[in-house]
Amino acid sequence: MSRDVKSDSKDLAAIVAADVRRCAGDVDDEVVADILRLQPSLVDLETAVAHLRGQGDLPDRTGHPLVGKAAQLYEILVSVENLQEESR
Repeated sequence: MSRDVKSDSKDLAAIVAADVRRCAGDVDDEVVADILRLQPSLVDLETAVAHLRGQGDLPDRTGHPLVGKAAQLYEILVSVENLQEESR
């Protein structure tokens, strides 16, 4: 007997380089590869980018720290931001 399981396909779908660049902007191939290596969901990536840009509710950003893949993605993206600022 089969069971229909409904889920948010956005959570389960594998992301590709185009998704990374659409969400994170113009990042180099090495950063894209680092992100894809984690095999994050699109939700993980969007969450990390939102936190990086200071978006979202303040309680979410201060009271609920990022965890898991979203936290790993945030660390990758914040290091890119820091390198870009240093080179200016």
